[in-house]
Amino acid sequence: MKSKNFLRVLLITVLTCSSITNSFACTVLAMKDANGNVYQGRSNEFVGQQPDALSYYPSGTLIQSVTPDVKQGKTFNTKYAIFGATLKGMTPNAKQETLHEAVNDQGMSITTNAFMGNTSPAITQPAEKVLSVMDFGTWALGSFQNVEQVKQALKSKEIDLWLPKIVPMGNVIAPLHFAMYDKSGGSIVIEFDGGIHVYDNPSYVMTNDPALPWHLQNLNDYADLTNIDKNSQRFNGFEAKAGSGGIALRGLPSNQLSSGRFVKAAYYSNFARKAKTPEQAIFTLGHVMNNFDRPLDISVDEPVKGTFSTVFSTTAGVGSESTYFTVLNDLSQGHYYLRTINSLSFSKFDLKKMSALKEIKVVKFDAINAFTKTDATELFLN
Repeated sequence: MKSKNFLRVLLITVLTCSSITNSFACTVLAMKDANGNVYQGRSNEFVGQQPDALSYYPSGTLIQSVTPDVKQGKTFNTKYAIFGATLKGMTPNAKQETLHEAVNDQGMSITTNAFMGNTSPAITQPAEKVLSVMDFGTWALGSFQNVEQVKQALKSKEIDLWLPKIVPMGNVIAPLHFAMYDKSGGSIVIEFDGGIHVYDNPSYVMTNDPALPWHLQNLNDYADLTNIDKNSQRFNGFEAKAGSGGIALRGLPSNQLSSGRFVKAAYYSNFARKAKTPEQAIFTLGHVMNNFDRPLDISVDEPVKGTFSTVFSTTAGVGSESTYFTVLNDLSQGHYYLRTINSLSFSKFDLKKMSALKEIKVVKFDAINAFTKTDATELFLN
């Protein structure tokens, strides 16, 4: 794919990212341990409105969605408990908060990542089947046990999804796509371009636009990547020797574009040593996700007048993506870990311990940051 056509597509992508979507980037990946258990990690980089709380939705929670003309849409009660990062006020008349990154008590997770240029699917069914995409995560996690069930539900048109304009994001059509994982190893990506596209995702990685098929095609250009260092090479009469280990990583992209992060995430999730225990697996996943952690001002973007980038520029006139939070998920044990930009360590939450909760419980990030124990589950139990 290293051709004029590829360079043209990449240039378009770079220009789009710099002038329109310079305000958000996220990286999602999953790994398995030596026993085949699945662990999912996610970093969240954004300049605009961020999730600022973790929420627990017990099974039986009433969810009410809306139609494009702000009438009553699909209404349902969740079958399974849900836990994750949430946002308020994403759409007018929303009946509940929006799930941004979450997991259910069956070992299935969903992440919402930025994706520009969406068009909303057409609505063809009665209002009682119409679901705003901002409620998709709650519906998927609250209704199903694994990604195969989600795929079949979408294929059989159990719902009609529509994409609202998001006022806090410059009034653009919901700029998102979803990655879903389950504890059996299922992995899909859901994208929107006038319809609903559900892709199996054997790479276990997702970043941002372009679409997943583009990233997988681009990955073919890195088929020579290996974790085996080649530390010497003879050039005629001169023998060159590497000064240290690590030369195998030289071919990895060093930029933070979605295309570069996708390749890097695929490399790390593939070659990191498979842990023998869940505890070791979480340690490994945490170290892998550190490769995508960015403090403020590592890269900054000047706002371009008349574009989406101006929505999230700071008072200084520039925007800077930073890693606002990182999540680790042990999908088999139901353990969820959160580290925010204001913390050096992860806080742990045990979904099984929360199973006795009968009402929605919300805990702000500030309270989590101030909590000194590693296991912060009790913040939801007290």
